[in-house]
Amino acid sequence: MDKTLIIGLYINDFSLLNKITSKIKDKKIKLRHVNDFRVINNEIEVLISKSRIKGCKIPQIQPDNLDILELRIRCELYGCSKLTIGIDPGGINGLSVIGSERILFIDTYKNVEDMATIIRSMNLELGLKAIKIGSGSPPERTRIIDSLKEFSRIIQLVDEQNSGSGSHTEAATRIALRNGTLKPKKDYIPKDGEIVWIQQESRRQSKGLVTINKELAYEILIGQISMEEAIIKYTEKIKLKEY
Repeated sequence: MDKTLIIGLYINDFSLLNKITSKIKDKKIKLRHVNDFRVINNEIEVLISKSRIKGCKIPQIQPDNLDILELRIRCELYGCSKLTIGIDPGGINGLSVIGSERILFIDTYKNVEDMATIIRSMNLELGLKAIKIGSGSPPERTRIIDSLKEFSRIIQLVDEQNSGSGSHTEAATRIALRNGTLKPKKDYIPKDGEIVWIQQESRRQSKGLVTINKELAYEILIGQISMEEAIIKYTEKIKLKEY
């Protein structure tokens, strides 16, 4: 955000006020309580209220999912809608939201379903134009695509080759800005080399305790289970054999 943004709070619900305050992490977003919306300081650019106020000339936001409140504020300020999302798949998934040639929102998610919930809220409250997913990390990529089935029409795969290094969110931003020319394969069949790599990765992630079998490695690659779930499942299977 280029400048300090003063946000008015026309809310008397103290529980909601506390929740809103806790969700604002950007130091350039300043909150000011408003007692009467008809007499508002000119420096207030966006008003947050519990319900729509008729006759109010200042742009308004009625919070729904507070996890995307900062995104809602930026979209209201810059007049953004129909956003583009970039996702860097991996053990930690990076997410970046682009609109009006600006980076409006970035975050990371370990749990794919948590990220899918946020994306659904973005579509419901703001609208999405495209969801671009990096072509790397087949297991996580497959899980992400599967969790976002309702958005199949706007999902694109983006080639991550020569994308450089950086954080998960930086990678997600590069993915969002690139042309998505690849369409997700409906019937992905893991290769033998990918299965072996997943088995080796399971040993690394379990710190040498187990190497999962090929069946579980296959399930990871087609997005049925996560690595963590597969390691737990295989460990429990070994314990049962011991008794």
